[in-house]
Amino acid sequence: MKVYEILEILNDFAPPSLAYEWDNVGLLCGDAQKEIKKAMVTLDTDYKIVREARENGCELILSHHPILFSGIKKIDYTSPDGLLIRELIESGIALIAAHTNMDTAERGINYELAKRLGLKNTRILEQHTQDPCCGLGRVGELEHIITLDEFARTVKTVLDTPYVRVCGDSGKKLLTAAVASGSCSEVIPTARAMGCDVIVTGDMKYHESIDAVNSGIAIIDAGHYPTEKLVTEIFKSIIEPLGIEVYVSKNPDIFRFV
Repeated sequence: MKVYEILEILNDFAPPSLAYEWDNVGLLCGDAQKEIKKAMVTLDTDYKIVREARENGCELILSHHPILFSGIKKIDYTSPDGLLIRELIESGIALIAAHTNMDTAERGINYELAKRLGLKNTRILEQHTQDPCCGLGRVGELEHIITLDEFARTVKTVLDTPYVRVCGDSGKKLLTAAVASGSCSEVIPTARAMGCDVIVTGDMKYHESIDAVNSGIAIIDAGHYPTEKLVTEIFKSIIEPLGIEVYVSKNPDIFRFV
């Protein structure tokens, strides 16, 4: 199957029109006519990831996080972007990114995150498209009322992460929760207005967290990587049925815990 055919199928699942204007999605490097037998799926892409793909015989990388968010005027092989571009071109590996379109797709990352955390009767947290089924984040009800610390332990287990950061009264009773994968502190006021008792997200700053708790919503900061790494499973479920061999990158979290 050729790159452009894979891209068309991926676009059916997570249409590029769902991506935010500032984003950079689609085929970012490579030949659309290239025949693909083996693909890597990954959360991030840097030159080490491309080298891993090359060493494992992959002709295509499907990545959640894009490259080249803003324009560049030169390709300097001593810079991270330059190393990455050189590695892609010399390897003949194509790169496709599905970022905020995968965050906001009907059955994308946030749908899957809400499902895994047991949220019921889910609805969109932030609607930014004409499609009522798509948007950033999800809001739903927990199966029964539990405390903040109990839910935090559930999040930690489900996401298989060493720890989560929790803001709010440990005994706070929760029924309605929001999830917003990655870095989504900007949607917290919306979650609060929708009656959420807690939000699960990542990359929270100190003063943002204080303001959120004072407004009445608790926070479980589970980290950027842990809330998004399941995207590799989504990618795999899309392309493996096409007869393409799938290799899952070892792409670790940038943070270590000591």
